[in-house]
Amino acid sequence: MTYTVEELVINDSFIAYCTGQDPEQAAFWNDYLSRHPEALLTLEEARKLVLGLKFMLQKKQNELSANDDSSAHALYVVPDQPAPDPKEKTIAGRSYRKRRIAIAAAVTLLLGSGAFYLYNRPQRPVPPVASVTTTAPHSGDAVLSRQGELRTIVLPDSTKVTLNAGSRLQISETFGVKDRNVFLTGEALFNVAHNKLLPFIVHVAKYKIKAVGTKFNVKAYSNDRFSETSLLEGKVQILLTRGNSDMIYKTLEVNQKFVLNTSDSTGRSIREKPEVIPLSYHDADQNIETAWVDDLLIFENQPLSEIRNILERKYNVTITIASDNVAHYPYTGTFQHEEIDEVLKALQLSYPFLYKKEGNHITLYK
Repeated sequence: MTYTVEELVINDSFIAYCTGQDPEQAAFWNDYLSRHPEALLTLEEARKLVLGLKFMLQKKQNELSANDDSSAHALYVVPDQPAPDPKEKTIAGRSYRKRRIAIAAAVTLLLGSGAFYLYNRPQRPVPPVASVTTTAPHSGDAVLSRQGELRTIVLPDSTKVTLNAGSRLQISETFGVKDRNVFLTGEALFNVAHNKLLPFIVHVAKYKIKAVGTKFNVKAYSNDRFSETSLLEGKVQILLTRGNSDMIYKTLEVNQKFVLNTSDSTGRSIREKPEVIPLSYHDADQNIETAWVDDLLIFENQPLSEIRNILERKYNVTITIASDNVAHYPYTGTFQHEEIDEVLKALQLSYPFLYKKEGNHITLYK
């Protein structure tokens, strides 16, 4: 027997599985997936709806409770093993309860909207990440973007560069005269001015990106496990250093990404394994690799250890993960203009963890 999204979101057993409350239910749905692998996408969609709706209703309940402690404001209660009603209809371990009617109606609205994320709410005016524009730095200059800041610069050759938070771009002394070399630590989106006589070369740790006139994104943070170059327009060459010379590894086509692993999950250096893969798209128009330019956070099954680095740079905080298990929790979600507390609370709903804040320092623990 297979289930629809609408059936799953009002199924107590599935809700308990989504919220991690009951190992027995987790075993049931894991077994169901092993027998019906074709249902994976349906279950994932329903899981996002359950967790997102749970978060929104809990948030509303908290707002109401601040003004009135009455239990009449309990909009959603996670199943806590209430005594079963013998009049309820049970099918294959699933129970449909009258108290789910309001949730089912809300889910129907969410499904009809066609725009549901892990956490989605009416946007209130929240200031986006700070953005600074610097015009025409000189050859030999170094440009920095601080934590929590995006910086846009226009180079002497009219190339436009947007630096992500916590990045540094060094411009060569002979830029525009003998070469167009820049040296990047961090992440930047390049819209390169055309000049066949002077190729534009971005130097990052362990490789180079050579372009004439094109648009591409480079992510090369020193504390990330992977370095990436994503091509949006034109073509670029990936040059790997071999001894005292450079070797052309690949010429990227539009919508391709070069990925080079730089360390393992513990941060230890490992043997390099370069590869070229397609860009990842969140929807028809938004690729994940450049979502940061629009102040979007998009996580696709990423462990919390990787998400931590992204949150630290975006929100200008330091995050300590005190539990190895928590560090490996994978998360999928989309956020825009959210505050750090809202992001963490939404993530907690998928794989629970606790956190405490002391100034700009946050500790995550089991």
